Amino acid sequence: MRLFGENAGRQLLLGLLTLLGLISVPSVKAEDVLRRQRQDVGVERRNDYTNQVLTEAMRRTQKKFGPYRIEVSAGRGGRERLLLDMIDGEKFNTTVMASQPRWEQQLLPIWIPTDMGLSNYRIALTHRNAQARISAVQTLDQLKALRVGVGAAWSSRKVLDANGFNTVRGENFEPLLKMLTAERVDYFPRGMNEVFVEYDDRSKANPDLLIERDLVVEFPLPGYVFVSPKAPRLHQRLTEGLESMVHDGTLLKMVMNYHAEMIKRANFCSRRVFHIENPFLSDKTPLQRKELWFNPYDPKTGICPVSTQKNSRAAR
Repeated sequence: MRLFGENAGRQLLLGLLTLLGLISVPSVKAEDVLRRQRQDVGVERRNDYTNQVLTEAMRRTQKKFGPYRIEVSAGRGGRERLLLDMIDGEKFNTTVMASQPRWEQQLLPIWIPTDMGLSNYRIALTHRNAQARISAVQTLDQLKALRVGVGAAWSSRKVLDANGFNTVRGENFEPLLKMLTAERVDYFPRGMNEVFVEYDDRSKANPDLLIERDLVVEFPLPGYVFVSPKAPRLHQRLTEGLESMVHDGTLLKMVMNYHAEMIKRANFCSRRVFHIENPFLSDKTPLQRKELWFNPYDPKTGICPVSTQKNSRAAR
């Protein structure tokens, strides 16, 4: 006499074997939620690129880590407020930011510059009345004497101050733009991912605004992905995704493709390059990993002819 039907017997046997650990039942992987801030100051199309990088890093790690979701919402203040939110990890757990020692110490950085250091090359917004003064600059000391507008909490401000530049501080982009158009500063250096977008959006309303045409200031200021210490799994996932993108050349292709027009407009080959040091770099900064850094003067990029590179990089 049968006590169980055939199907019931199979279910009982499966349960017993599972309980004994002799077979495993596939588990459903939890969904990883990446929460980042939508900036509410300046020109925000510059965030499109980092959105693409983060999405690709999450997408290509689905097989190992499972599904994901990206949430973007407005923040409540500037960088100090964002740092506190990131430490807490509840509202935001991921951001892309120019590196600072406090951020590296209190959050989980991924030591891969998302734009491969393209933003190391700073090109300025300026007032048309200041262009002649800037064009006359031939030495670093002459450049330092000009008034440069910078955000009070920005990493670039700390670097310029440490190198003896004549900095004039503003709270953020909008007040600094007003200072520039009022000729209270001579120039306003911006990252490559910022300057052309900002000029295109603001030049109509500010007819005296120019993209400075002769100089570029270069210093290492890597922008990293920072993850909340409350989200170590997300940090591991993004790290593996970004390393994969470096390894197969995807990140370099994204940098070159997304910024192609900007690189062309930068006209690197005709600019005088002033190199300064960043004394705030961590010992962990991967300067020795050449595959992580974009260099417009490297013949491999095909941007500047070899004959122009020596002259372009001579100003110090």
